[in-house]
Amino acid sequence: MANYVVKEMPEGMNSSNGKAFPKMQVYTEFDYDKVVELVITYSPAFSKGVVKGVLDTLTFIMKNVLPMGHTLKIDNLGVFSLALEFTDSITDSADAETEKDKTKYHHVRAKGINLRVDQNLIDEINRENTFERSGHLAASPSPFSREQRLQRALAFIDKNGSIRLQEYANLNALSRTQASRELAKFVSDPTSGIKASGSGPLKCWVKG
Repeated sequence: MANYVVKEMPEGMNSSNGKAFPKMQVYTEFDYDKVVELVITYSPAFSKGVVKGVLDTLTFIMKNVLPMGHTLKIDNLGVFSLALEFTDSITDSADAETEKDKTKYHHVRAKGINLRVDQNLIDEINRENTFERSGHLAASPSPFSREQRLQRALAFIDKNGSIRLQEYANLNALSRTQASRELAKFVSDPTSGIKASGSGPLKCWVKG
């Protein structure tokens, strides 16, 4: 189960008048080391060195082939291509005397990298997930008892090494506030078998 919030599009965009649209509720940005850890969790046959080598090489390939006019397609992920933009500077050409002429001499640079996602990936996400509006979760009680939630968390930790706040909330159909309070109670109870590790965005819960 994933959460979303409802946003309102500013007037004038896509000819809409304050049209509402759903936006994913993002709680954590996984950094490089976390991505490596996740790859190893789901594919334990690969070592950390191999995973890092593949990721670093993919970045190197993108850096070198995209500016050459190539796109990069990865099946079940999507197609990467380079996005460009005009810079503010204009060459000091003697021929660029008029504003009309100056437009011919704009410098161009890379703005970003586009990803056209493979539809198969989107279809799989929709098959495997349901989306609930953020803030409405607290009104629905968890279908699991406190003891069941604890055992589900311990099983998750056994499989993945740790559990994060949003993972615990999703696993047991709780709001983030409810999940945070319950995890704090588990940590304060030495018989629960759960302890906190790290802080801030890196905080997680492990066996202890």
